[in-house]
Amino acid sequence: MLTITTIIIVSILAVAAMDVWQRLVHRLGGLPPTNWMMVGRWLLTSVNTHKIFGHQLQKITPYPNETMIGWVFHYLIGIVYVIAYTILWKNVGILTLTFLDGLIFGVVSVVVPWFFFMPAMGAGVMGCKTQRPVVGCLSALGVHSVFGVAIALLLQLSQQYN
Repeated sequence: MLTITTIIIVSILAVAAMDVWQRLVHRLGGLPPTNWMMVGRWLLTSVNTHKIFGHQLQKITPYPNETMIGWVFHYLIGIVYVIAYTILWKNVGILTLTFLDGLIFGVVSVVVPWFFFMPAMGAGVMGCKTQRPVVGCLSALGVHSVFGVAIALLLQLSQQYN
């Protein structure tokens, strides 16, 4: 049986794996990591204006603690993904706790940043309003792939202790 504690631990470790991967790619290839300050600013602006899309985040006065809020939001979203994986594994039966299923989940999960977060943050669908949309999309695909694999393998590991 999976406990909420297990889900939270798996989530924290899987998101951390994703973050380490993103930092490694940044060091090796120069691709900048996600700016969690801007994510925090977007979240706070969305809550305050009751609008998700259409913010010009660069022109908005920074909020106190927006970087921390962005990071916390990032890790909370990780919990949602782990719950989704768990439901698809335990209740629906279309995923198993394997590298391949984790990779598939990660690849499929990238639709969220491509079609929701990138447009919400002003970058357009699949980052089409950025200078290098293909690079941004491939970066998101890479980190979500690592994240999905980490979820599957960490859930598999957790089953050995239940």
